[in-house]
Amino acid sequence: MNELINILKLPYVWGGIGAALGAGLGVNNLSICLLAVLLGLFFVTMRITGSPEEAKEGRLFAGGSLLMLGWILAFSIRGIVI
Repeated sequence: MNELINILKLPYVWGGIGAALGAGLGVNNLSICLLAVLLGLFFVTMRITGSPEEAKEGRLFAGGSLLMLGWILAFSIRGIVI
């Protein structure tokens, strides 16, 4: 469990998940519902990890932003390509 939390602390993991979601499903009701669940899981992960060290605080909060950014970029690219 501790190893999973360490992986979920990495912001690039959340960005990759968002990109996979956006590229795979695009923008539809299922994609938005899954994105909402993922954001909830991100907040739960932040709660479980507790207070960050001052030097690593930005990395902890960057995951949610990268999740949204990855999703937006991926469905935009998907819309251009398809």
